[in-house]
Amino acid sequence: MDMSDATEGAPFWQLHIAAWQQSGLTQKAYCEHQELRYSTFGYWVRKLRRAAEPATEKKVAGFVPVIPATVQPTGLTLSLPNGLEIRGIEANNLGLVRDLLGMLA
Repeated sequence: MDMSDATEGAPFWQLHIAAWQQSGLTQKAYCEHQELRYSTFGYWVRKLRRAAEPATEKKVAGFVPVIPATVQPTGLTLSLPNGLEIRGIEANNLGLVRDLLGMLA
């Protein structure tokens, strides 16, 4: 094959790839011996390898639906007569709640 001729199809390259795998040569050495363009050979190795992967391994591009998790309030809730609520009262923020109540009084 002429070095500039890269118009051969998949069957041509499948035969060469199979022959290369049995040759024990590196890709580059095989290409030099067969007068093949090394970059084109590498392209077909990758292309045919990807085509042979099982469908379950192929990555599918697209969007995945995102469902927001329901946030369960933690701690205590203090409801004041005017409708104001202070939520998430825990042991580590009692000082802040006390200060808030002091400001509201």
